[in-house]
Amino acid sequence: MMSSKRSHKLLLLHFAIFCLLLLQENCTEANVILCKESERKTLLEFKQSLQAVDSSGNDVLSSWKSKECCGWVGVSYNNLTGYVEKLDFRSKFKDVAEFVRLKVLNLADNSLSGPVPSSLGSLASLEMLSLRGNKFSGELPSSLHNCKMLKFLDLSNNELSGEIPKWIGQSLSSLVFLSLRRNQFKGKMPHQLCGLKYVQILDLSLNNISGSLPSCFNNFTSMAQKLSLDQRIEHVFRKFFVIPFDPKYVDEALLTWKGTKQRYAKILGLLLAIDLSCNKLTGEIPEELTNLQQLIALNLSRNSLIGKIPQKIGQLRQLEVLDLSRNKFSSNIPTSLSELTFLSTLDLSYNYLSGKIPTGRQLQLFDPSSYSHNQGLCGPPVSPDCSMVEPPQVEHTREGEEDSINEFMKWFYTGTGLGFAVGFWGFCCVVFFKRSWRHSYYRFLDNTKDWLYVSFILMKTRLMKRIKALPTSCRRSG
Repeated sequence: MMSSKRSHKLLLLHFAIFCLLLLQENCTEANVILCKESERKTLLEFKQSLQAVDSSGNDVLSSWKSKECCGWVGVSYNNLTGYVEKLDFRSKFKDVAEFVRLKVLNLADNSLSGPVPSSLGSLASLEMLSLRGNKFSGELPSSLHNCKMLKFLDLSNNELSGEIPKWIGQSLSSLVFLSLRRNQFKGKMPHQLCGLKYVQILDLSLNNISGSLPSCFNNFTSMAQKLSLDQRIEHVFRKFFVIPFDPKYVDEALLTWKGTKQRYAKILGLLLAIDLSCNKLTGEIPEELTNLQQLIALNLSRNSLIGKIPQKIGQLRQLEVLDLSRNKFSSNIPTSLSELTFLSTLDLSYNYLSGKIPTGRQLQLFDPSSYSHNQGLCGPPVSPDCSMVEPPQVEHTREGEEDSINEFMKWFYTGTGLGFAVGFWGFCCVVFFKRSWRHSYYRFLDNTKDWLYVSFILMKTRLMKRIKALPTSCRRSG
């Protein structure tokens, strides 16, 4: 019996030692397959164009010397196939290369400029692409639609322009994270984005997107249905035959959460958020948006949205953050809003809301600033009651009428300015080049001046005569 237990312990010990040996990423030819020679040479050529130093001024790529590249800083490759799968040089370089089996490419927080390279479209195995915090400009290359395995796409804080491509929703249907924050995108929000049924974080804030909100938000399955979500958004690299020992790359992102910018990694996969703030969106909030019952954060602030806040907004049971400030919403606050028990951040300020704030567990706990600049609102926490508050008389024009008026005024002022300029300079040119007209014009001015002078003198003389004709003596009363 004792010998049996001892043999079991020895087997467990041998297994543990075997696992430790697997976890040691030795770079000897006997243990692993060497990385592809062509990709090793490409990395060395790539190194020549890099300017990579750490905070102390040391060369970050000094490890790129050995024959085997598994120990090179920023490089991860599959030791079963030899293909490079990850390049991670956050804040360390100013150029980029291509690798056929690359899964993760993190170029965040550098000084890269110019258009986004179309060659990135050849990275068909790419699952994560971050170009955040650079100076990329121009439109997104259509070749990126070939990266059909992308789960994480962060293009925030750049100078990208043009319309949001329709192929993002058509070809990149596996996206879980999409951020185009703080760019110069314009035009309407394409309804094809509703094809991103797995998306958990959609951030299009701080752009120039116009038009109305799509009515197909309920296609976001991850936000509409209760699913089992992974805590992290990660990518697995197959290095060992035992899957639990395979290394993983965990995505991280900078998000504005409850008014502060924070970095998320370990719980990024649990956040379900839509941020369309600081754009030029118009129209009403579509009713379909209230079907996203698992949504945690919704920010539509600083747009030109009109109409009522949807009555069914109380269906967003998991909502913790709601910001509808600085729009043109009118009418009452829906009573269902008071049913959101998880709501911890609310901002409805700078709208045209009126009526009594619904009573409940949550809405009276917020600071009065959450309801400020809505002159028709009353009740706690804005005022003790509604007896002294009159609803404001605010006239709202329809979106189409506003557009037509603005269009008419634009052409009116343009026509007036052009007419004045053409008439004025045409008259000046004629008077300057034609002597007879110039003399006639000067005589006309002289005659007009004389006529005005004589008319003024005559009127003055008549007025003085009338004043003198008035009785000047007053009888004294005795």
